[in-house]
Amino acid sequence: MRLRNNPEAEGLLLKSEYAITKFPAKINKNTIIELGMGKGEMITQLAFENPKTQYIGVEKFATVAHKAMKRAEKLGIKNFKIILGDIKDLPEFFDGKVETIWLTFSDPWPKVRHEKRRLTYKNFLNLYKEILSPTGVIKFKTDNDKLFEYSVEHMEENNWDLTNVTRDFHSEKFVKGNVMTGYEEKWSSQRKTINYLEARVKK
Repeated sequence: MRLRNNPEAEGLLLKSEYAITKFPAKINKNTIIELGMGKGEMITQLAFENPKTQYIGVEKFATVAHKAMKRAEKLGIKNFKIILGDIKDLPEFFDGKVETIWLTFSDPWPKVRHEKRRLTYKNFLNLYKEILSPTGVIKFKTDNDKLFEYSVEHMEENNWDLTNVTRDFHSEKFVKGNVMTGYEEKWSSQRKTINYLEARVKK
């Protein structure tokens, strides 16, 4: 179900302790970023479980980002921040390099004319390179099989090494420590397998 727009969400979020409003924000190898975090189920729980790691969620839509803020407040976490903005502006948001970027259940944009909006399109992949360390990794989860096929092919064509590629993530040994997003819980409960991969820039 689509969330009803909350006209107060942006103002409440930007006034909160969780919003990053001064850019570029400092990041380092102890920072983990989730792009398109939605309601933040996964990233806030990870922050709760790993208090010595800094987590930043980037989300375009204020109404859903506000939901993530409320989760963070409920958990009482201090190692989580939110950037309300568009991923196409990613290099402007950060100063530094990270080891891990998460892409979780991104909009598949299935129509061919919308290919450039997919978060695994080459233009976005080039943006990620600007903030990933030389050993950094993209971790990608999706229920959408066609988007996954596209992403595997497109990443390989654009000079990325892929590891831990699977169409049934929850059955793999490396699922240990996984925290599910809301979409992941929904589709898993309906017995839909989850696709997963890790990608690093070829040296």
